[in-house]
Parts: sequence; structure tokens; C-alpha cells
Amino acid sequence: MEAREAEASWPKEGQNWAMRLVSWPYLETWIGEGTLKVHPYQFETALRVIERLGGSGILADEVGLGKTVETGIILAEMKARGLVDNALILVPAGLLNQWVEELTSKFGFSPQRSARDSGWLWIYSIDAAKRSPLCEQLQCVWWDMVVVDEAHHLKNPETQNYRLVASLWRRHLLLLTATPMENRLTELYNLVNLVKPGAFGSYLKFYRQFILETRTPKTVRQLRRLLGTVMVRNRRVAVGLNLPPRQVELCPVELSPEERELYERLTEALRHEYHRRLDRDQTLLPLIAMQRELCSSPAALIPTLARQEWLGDRLQPLLRLARSIQRPRKVTAVIELAAAVREPLLIFSEYRASCQALAEALEAVGIPARVFDGSLTPRARKALIEWFRAEGGVLLSTEAGGQGLNLQFCHRLVNFDLPWNPMRIEQRIGRLHRIGQTRPVDIFNFYAVDTIEEDILRLLHEKIDLFRQVVGDLDVIIRHLERRGSFQSRLLDIFFWESDRERSRAALDRLGEEFLAVRRRLGSQAPSPD
Repeated sequence: MEAREAEASWPKEGQNWAMRLVSWPYLETWIGEGTLKVHPYQFETALRVIERLGGSGILADEVGLGKTVETGIILAEMKARGLVDNALILVPAGLLNQWVEELTSKFGFSPQRSARDSGWLWIYSIDAAKRSPLCEQLQCVWWDMVVVDEAHHLKNPETQNYRLVASLWRRHLLLLTATPMENRLTELYNLVNLVKPGAFGSYLKFYRQFILETRTPKTVRQLRRLLGTVMVRNRRVAVGLNLPPRQVELCPVELSPEERELYERLTEALRHEYHRRLDRDQTLLPLIAMQRELCSSPAALIPTLARQEWLGDRLQPLLRLARSIQRPRKVTAVIELAAAVREPLLIFSEYRASCQALAEALEAVGIPARVFDGSLTPRARKALIEWFRAEGGVLLSTEAGGQGLNLQFCHRLVNFDLPWNPMRIEQRIGRLHRIGQTRPVDIFNFYAVDTIEEDILRLLHEKIDLFRQVVGDLDVIIRHLERRGSFQSRLLDIFFWESDRERSRAALDRLGEEFLAVRRRLGSQAPSPD
């Protein structure tokens, strides 16, 4: 959600930064040296946080709009104004080195990484910060400013992350997240309550005043106005950021006879199990997982398949069939693309096993390939990104690389498999299609013909139009669609409720039309621009 009404009086253009920013002489030096590049909206955002939000708020810019730079400006300006003598930054472990590098190279800051160091700015991974003895040490300090990156991980007040941030003594708190609400309005309440306790009143008051259903607000304009006192959200369209275009190529792959047999036999078994579990009110999540693994690769599927005792006598024949597929057709197609491109290529898969199998196949034909996943240490992640930047080759990433990484030096991306959550795809693309990208971003979407994967891609590509334009309100639209259940569950219902593929496609078309209707409705309800 945006708070346009609350921004109506906020100046947008023609600002004299030297007059408004106390830190301007300092920032101007780094800008003049070419290490710091700032867009006007980033200055405006920093000033809005300091002057209108009182130094505490939620930065909810869309992916790729430079929240790190905005944070650096805020810290520099608040320090210059005497509002900050010490500051703490908490980030995911995988982004620690990246944050240190950006703050050092762009702002000349010297973030400290040990409690024994002296200075004014400390930075830790949030995983390290919530463990003893560091947790107790941080809780004993009065912090002028605390910054938390990827703050949507604080949405649940029962988690250690939330309790850590809530326990810190601080004057100002800045939360950074492109998705301040992922599933429920209560998540938004929890984040706001961290930043400005009591801003929404008690939870019961908030619920009665703003929540019609779990995912549906009932007084949208009033909620937006209130959010304007605590949150800033910049969108690509609104800030006039002219990024290079996205160019999409759909890459159909015909399954081999063995792959086709595996797909048909297991999908039919999953469909029967779906109806059985539906009748008994049992969980359907394992079926979603298996269908997605089936669409990815045998390497991803086999470990899960081996545990499915409900398959009975069908289990071992299916396992033998899956293990007999040595080189999936999709892997062959990706190898051919990598050989033809001969430039850095970023490949996303939801599954580490698929990434590893593809890396081994690429290396076997002489194409350098490495796997990026959540098990890597910060040092290993940094070394891997530097290898990719310097040497090119192929970087294969799980969803661990879908947030926080800056890979503007690469402009070609492969979706080896497609998440059933469109926001995940937008996050993947945001690794390349962001500030600093100078070339058109080529996106290759691979899919197996005559499978669920093809139907999902058709929905995303033709109806949601995800890959042809930057859809700023995609997260809002998805939340509206999920009033009737999660997006993944609705897709599973469509695929497994009917055995006839044409009827399934008709149901997908209706879901796509529902998406477009929500988009039109949100557009007609949006307040006029400032």
C-alpha cells in the first residue's frame, strides 16, 4: 500500500540539496568522485524519513530501487545533524559483506564488526546478533539508530528475530523491506508496532478499524493515510526511473518418452491422492511440493518421491523410471543456450538438487558453473559473486539468491523452473533489473510442453503479463486474489480438480481474468498522483 494522500504537501522537484542537507558537503565529495550515484527520489526519501517520520520508519521501495543508498544518506544526514552518535545495522548473513562494501565504497563509512572495535557504526548478521554473548552485549547499549534489512522476517512477534529487535534500546528504528506485508494485515501491524509502538493503537482496535478479512482492509484510504506517518514506498513508475527494457523469450522443451511417462504416471497418482486427502481434510502441501519438483528435475524429485509410502506398489517403478533419466531434455536445452550466449548467465531454480545436477552437466561440456545457495558462508558468497563478476560462466542460484544480491553486471537470466508465487519471479528479475543496469535484460523462461509448467507460464505471461512490464502493484493484486485461498493452493485446485486439461485451462483463464479485474479495480480506486 502507498500513502499518497499523506505525501500531497511533500515537495517533489527542483530541490536544492545543498540548502536542505546538512551532510551535503560530505555527500558531494563522494558523488564527485563517482563512487556514489544518487537519484533525486533517494534524497527525498531520506529527508522524508528524517523530517516527516522523525527518523523512524519502514522503507518499502520496490526491488532494485536502492534502499541501501537511501539508508546511507539517512545515516550521514542524521549524524551531521547531531541526531546519531552510534548506529547498529542488522542484515541477513548472506548480505553482510555486500552491505559493508557498499557503505565503505559509496559513503566512506567504516562499519565495525566486533564488539571490541571502536567507532560509531556497527554491522552484524541478525543470526549472529541473536546468539549469546553478542545478544546481551547489544542489549546493553543505547542505540541512536537501529537499521534492519529484509525486515519482513520480523513479521511474526513470536520469532527470535522479532524479539531481538524489540529488546534493543534505541531512539530510532528503520526497517527495510520490499514486501512489508506478505500474507496478512496483522504482519503490517507487527512491523509498524516495532517502529512506532502504539501508532495503530491496540491490536483489537486495529482489527476492528481496518480489517474486514485476514487479507482485506475495510478502510483503505484511512489506512493509507496512517501508513504515511510511518512508511515510504517508492515505485519504479512513480519515480520515473528509466531502467533498460526487459526482453523475454519463452523456451519450450519437448519431454523425452521416459520423462513423459514419469510425468503422466506421477501426476495421475498425485491427482488421486489430492481427492483422497480433500475428502479427509488432510494437508495438500506435500502434493504441491512434489508436483513442483516433478516439473524441475528428477534430481529434485527423487529424494521426496522415495518417502511417499502412500504410493504403495507404484513407488518403486516410479523411482526406477526417475533414476533412468540421465540427461533431462530441459538440461540439454539450457546447455545449448549457455554455449551460444558465452556471457555471464544467471540461472534460477527452486531446488538445490536441480542446480547441482545442471552445474555438473555444464562443467562436463566445458562451461564453468557454480552453485549459490543458502548453505554458503558470507565469505564464500562474496568469493562466488566475485568469481561470477570476473570470470563470467554460469551462476546457478536457489531462492537464496532471489533477495538482496546486486548482479547488475549480468543481463541474462534463465528461469529453469517457475515458482508458483509471481512475487518470487519478480524478486529473481530484480537481481539484474535494478539501478546500475545499463543493458536490456534478457529473460529465458524454460518450460516442458504439455505440462502444468506450460499452463502456469501461460497464466503468468499472457494474463498477468509479468514479464512484459514492471508491475508495481503485483504484491497488492496477489493479496486481493488470495482472499479465496493462497495462490499456490488455488493453482493446485485448478490442476487436480479436473482431469480434463481443457477444463483446467478454462479455469486458469478465469483466474487470469480475475487478476486483470483486480488490477483495473485497484487502478480506478487509486488516488490521483501528487
